[in-house]
Amino acid sequence: MPRNGSRLMADAGNGRYETPPASELQRLLWVKAGTSGHLDEVRPGIYIGDMYAAKDKHLLQSLNITFVLNAAHGKFNVNTGASYYRDTKISYHGVEAFDMPSFDLSPFFYSAAKFIKTAMSTPGGKVLVHCAMGLSRSSSLVLAYLMIHEGMTLVEAIKAVAQHRNICPNSGFMEQLRELDKKLHCQSEKQDVGYETPPICDLLTLLLKNRRPSGAYNEVWPNIYVSDATTAKDKTLLRHLGITHVVNAAHGPAHIDTGADFYSDTNIEYHGVEAPDSRDFDIASFFYPTASFIHKALSQQRGEKVLVHCARGVSRSATLVLAYLMIYEKLAVAEAINAVCVHRNILPNAGFLQQLRQLDSNLHLQRRDAIY
Repeated sequence: MPRNGSRLMADAGNGRYETPPASELQRLLWVKAGTSGHLDEVRPGIYIGDMYAAKDKHLLQSLNITFVLNAAHGKFNVNTGASYYRDTKISYHGVEAFDMPSFDLSPFFYSAAKFIKTAMSTPGGKVLVHCAMGLSRSSSLVLAYLMIHEGMTLVEAIKAVAQHRNICPNSGFMEQLRELDKKLHCQSEKQDVGYETPPICDLLTLLLKNRRPSGAYNEVWPNIYVSDATTAKDKTLLRHLGITHVVNAAHGPAHIDTGADFYSDTNIEYHGVEAPDSRDFDIASFFYPTASFIHKALSQQRGEKVLVHCARGVSRSATLVLAYLMIYEKLAVAEAINAVCVHRNILPNAGFLQQLRQLDSNLHLQRRDAIY
């Protein structure tokens, strides 16, 4: 049922949809119509499974699985990673999440949904979404995908999945899915006219909370990496990572003077942005050309990967990736920051943040005007 149609929990007086309380959603989960195998196909081409299914490469190949989303990525969880599947044709995406009600899974909703959407848009694509047991983390990400890209309400998504597999998102994840449901309904019902771009102080709070050590490079969105200059100059590493496109946000002789010639002995396509990391610099003029370059690269759906770098991979490169997520993935500025920060510490300078705020405001007005 489309998100703007009639609702299971519609208000009897005016037919307006309201996200059900958690207690009613739990009742849907208690109706155990599904199974509890190592993996189950819950939608055409979408499987939910446990760590045993994820590690059985022969099983995955027999089912023609071409994408794996690990919702328990990391050395303290199900530590597979892209290298585990390097002898297969499987594309991998990891979400380092813990199955605790206090863990905020919501920053991963859009990037995980994007990865699943890419799998579904690939001819013959099939995706396994797994965690340790295939009950909470993995199912939460599949529910988010169904809500974001297939237009389902949370109730509809739960019913669609639960008839094929027993799932049980923990109470914290369920509340985060309820918030997503409310937000998506608000957008579809054209009730978001009161949106205001957060002030810089609020954006800085998002950027500075829960910071973790970042490596030289990090995959911050499916097939988009942010890195420092050393990574960008290591062509052997880029080849190992499968990088096909490079955006240099510090292009030019006064900065990181690589250019297209530097990559002439590779298959890498290059795009340069000559930007100093100065709060007074107008980086906004590069938002759309750079976002278009990234979008065209990822739209080819041949496994392209984009590296966006500057000197340290903190300010200029991060700013351009945030702009891409806002322009093409339609994330609000706070959502884009959350999506990137769960993978890498970034900190656009104050001037760049203000220009991202202006972009956020402009995009919101454009989308609101398109609705009305």
